Amino acid sequence: MQVYPQVEEYMKTVGLKYIKNSQDFLGGLAYLTSRSYATEVATLLNSRAEGEPVDNSKFYELKNDTPVASIYISAAFDSGVFRHIGNMLIDSAESLKGEVLDMACDCGIVTCFMAKQFPESHFVGVDINEKAVENAKALAEKLGVTNAEFLCEDVYEMDLGRQFDEVTSFRCLLDVADKYTKPLAFIGERSSREAKYQEAFSAYAKAVSKHLRDGGSVISVERYTADYGWLGWMQALNAEGINCTDGCTLMRAQDISSVKEYSVTFGVKGEGSSALDAYNEALAKQFKSGTGYDGGMAEFALYYDCDGEIEMTEVYKKDRVVHVFAFATAKNGKRMYYDASPDVRKIKYYNEKKEENMRKDYEMKLGLFDKEVYKFKEIMV
Repeated sequence: MQVYPQVEEYMKTVGLKYIKNSQDFLGGLAYLTSRSYATEVATLLNSRAEGEPVDNSKFYELKNDTPVASIYISAAFDSGVFRHIGNMLIDSAESLKGEVLDMACDCGIVTCFMAKQFPESHFVGVDINEKAVENAKALAEKLGVTNAEFLCEDVYEMDLGRQFDEVTSFRCLLDVADKYTKPLAFIGERSSREAKYQEAFSAYAKAVSKHLRDGGSVISVERYTADYGWLGWMQALNAEGINCTDGCTLMRAQDISSVKEYSVTFGVKGEGSSALDAYNEALAKQFKSGTGYDGGMAEFALYYDCDGEIEMTEVYKKDRVVHVFAFATAKNGKRMYYDASPDVRKIKYYNEKKEENMRKDYEMKLGLFDKEVYKFKEIMV
């Protein structure tokens, strides 16, 4: 992807600077706001990191306490992906003509960038958080943006009474759909799991389609990736008549703690590729048969490279899948052994003479699960 100077200029103007570590982040936040506010943010973020239930609406209410706080926290966690999105949007200039709706826009950083970059178009940013909307309006005023408006709306319930040429959704689906996706498993037989994510995203996809004219296009960059959820999101769009187009891919960007992966989805309300075809095409660009993989690419290899059926064992604790094992034969004749938990997924390619060793490894790991606590389901896919 080409890097455009106007993106860097915008980031500097807005104040989206890279922050090196958590200590610098909290120190800077306390300096710009207050020590008590920084402590409150740190407590909430630590709870999130430790897996404790956190109300997303409360986090965004706190994050948007003031315009300065909102921009600073966005810089810490999202300045990397915002840069990538900015460059991508310039490359997508043909799509961003006319009326554009930006879903769940938060404090308007990307909406205002689009408005400045494409002054002939008109942008509407919507967000359920009133403070975020006020911060977006303040940012637009600071930047001299006159071709964007911001509305406080629940994306699930809104009816703006018109349709748009383009609908965008940037890094918001994880938060917007959290109440629907939180109960869902991260692993398990793919078609069943992704069908549940499709259902979870259905209402959001309906809201997108409702406000998109026939022939209009969609751009989304989300934190659901090949690990889980991305295929379900594409399927939810498909079900609402929005089909995938060229360019769907994975995007990687640095934040305060690590490199994060994002899914990039392009769609059009009308003819286009099916969700599975677009998903396969996007991931196949990075795939090489016979190579062991971790993460979402491990599961992709299992399905995409399989020649025949997949022999799968799912391990359940109550009604939730907590581990998956699978064996299959690859298209090049090698065998594949897939081993997945919610935290770690791996696939190994091996020759048939190692089959006995792989089966012993499988039996040993399966034996670690107490049959009084866990249930086992064997299926052929």
